[in-house]
Amino acid sequence: IVLTGSDDHQWKMWALPRGDIIVTGEGHTDWLSGCCFHASGTQLVTSSGDTTVWIWDFSKRGWILTSKGRGHAVWDCSWRSRGDVVASASMDNTSEIWDVN
Repeated sequence: IVLTGSDDHQWKMWALPRGDIIVTGEGHTDWLSGCCFHASGTQLVTSSGDTTVWIWDFSKRGWILTSKGRGHAVWDCSWRSRGDVVASASMDNTSEIWDVN
């Protein structure tokens, strides 16, 4: 499985080796800058030029949590290895860390 984010405001999950699209996520209002799977594979975090970070849950078939807009594009996002914390980095030279519990 490969995960991609794009200028079309969507993330897509692709099955390899054939390249079939498994799931598409819509909701961001600007380009996606980062996508990262939770260690369990059941959740995803995305960051965007729309100044937000979203957490998606595959079992709920949608997003479950959105950060407040930060005023500047968010460049990237990542889960802590234990899956309890998300970090993001913004164009305004700041980082944000969330305890998702």
